Amino acid sequence: MHTFGIPPRGGHLNPFQIMSDFKNFNAYLDEDPAYQATLKNHQQLWQEARNTEIEVTFALRRVSRLMMAVDVVRQQQFKLEELPEEQDKMLEEFTTDSGEVWFNQYGQAADDIEEAAVAACAMVIEVRAKAKAKKVEAQKHCTFLDYAREQAREVFNKQQEEAKTDA
Repeated sequence: MHTFGIPPRGGHLNPFQIMSDFKNFNAYLDEDPAYQATLKNHQQLWQEARNTEIEVTFALRRVSRLMMAVDVVRQQQFKLEELPEEQDKMLEEFTTDSGEVWFNQYGQAADDIEEAAVAACAMVIEVRAKAKAKKVEAQKHCTFLDYAREQAREVFNKQQEEAKTDA
């Protein structure tokens, strides 16, 4: 059996030959256009998969911020629930609306924010599905990269053999 295209010598592998072959093969891969195109595509697919995972995180953070906003608005709303008459009159004097109107406005605002949070949750599900699909696609492409490497190895080994016979 051959390792790195070098047959074992007397049952033992020469580490210097292995290292030299490894370096030469990697240099060959760096110059092989077919392998480089496959590698570039592979890297791009994984970058897209990572980017969509980041999108999921941002979408989740948006949901979290919206839910915090709901809590803040509801807290303000409930401060107005049993407003003393004196403060209610003062509120109406300065804002032209009573505490009851403000209570309802805060309630509607909280409901609107909750709707936005639900929509954001749907976006999380959509982006997460996209991220999973991208990751599966990138994982499948690993097979193509392995195949491209094997093809390059065959060509490299053939060139090495031809170089030995020419020498």
